[in-house]
Amino acid sequence: MKSMKEQLVIWCKVNNVPRPVKPKKRPKKKQPVRQPEKLTERDLRDLMGTNRQILKRGKGGAFR
Repeated sequence: MKSMKEQLVIWCKVNNVPRPVKPKKRPKKKQPVRQPEKLTERDLRDLMGTNRQILKRGKGGAFR
């Protein structure tokens, strides 16, 4: 017993039909290399949350 692919090739030869062509695969693009992110000391402190306002509770409400 022949496979479907072999049968299709034989049928195409007998009936003078061109063989079906597979679409070409596109090559995968290489991803660009990322540069490491450079953060300043101020940015790091801001991300860690040490640069925030300190609010204290007083008689008239919260104040700086």
